[in-house]
Amino acid sequence: MSEATPGDAVYCDPPYVPLSESANFTSYAKDNFGPPEQERLARAAIAASKRGATVVISNHDTAFTRALYRDAIISTFPVQRMISAKGDDRWAAGELLAVFGAA
Repeated sequence: MSEATPGDAVYCDPPYVPLSESANFTSYAKDNFGPPEQERLARAAIAASKRGATVVISNHDTAFTRALYRDAIISTFPVQRMISAKGDDRWAAGELLAVFGAA
């Protein structure tokens, strides 16, 4: 993202902020992707948008992500989750798209 320039579009799909303690999957890679990494991603999106790029980030709709992406245009929508081990425990979760640098 540090190389994004005017006219570039960047889509980020980071490990989502956990909705609960038991749903704390943040380790797609060897290092976790926790709050400090989420904050670093938001700062990088702001910096890229200041250089003229458009950055879109998807994540769960939480108080943390809304605060993190407060400088973006935020759209929210429900998403049906299909990853629970129990079929009757699958529910709709709030998701958001944060768009930085949209004109």
